[in-house]
Amino acid sequence: MMLKQEDKDAIVAIVAARHFAEQKWKWINLKTDFRKVLKAFEEIKEQYNKYPYMSRDWYVENSATKGIHMCETWEELLNLVEFLKDYAQYFDFMVKYEGGRKMFCIASHDRKLTHEQENAIIVARRLGCNVIVFSVAVPDEIEFDMMQMGGGI
Repeated sequence: MMLKQEDKDAIVAIVAARHFAEQKWKWINLKTDFRKVLKAFEEIKEQYNKYPYMSRDWYVENSATKGIHMCETWEELLNLVEFLKDYAQYFDFMVKYEGGRKMFCIASHDRKLTHEQENAIIVARRLGCNVIVFSVAVPDEIEFDMMQMGGGI
């Protein structure tokens, strides 16, 4: 069976997610969870606007959505959201690894980057974030067997 592009992309994403989990890194899939980061940002902003006697940093540090945005301060969260609004579509994962550093990941089966991805990498690095290309060799074709187990009518 020939694999389609979306099949290959799904396989690479599964392998990358498994690797991050095995490393015990916090991570989110930006293809599926980007809107959750924006929602977390809006909720923190709304909480601060309703109850401004606590600092914005306090709301970020103590938010229930900290596992999604992975930020410690309001400025860090604000910069992250501004960056993601422009560049999230060029990355597959946001990862928090040793020392609390953020890393963006492009998951690939061919290691080829578009001009837009290369530009997004430059911007992410300027913000102090590491970027990796997680590459998995996925075959163009995959073999399978079907076994009839009997029974039926």
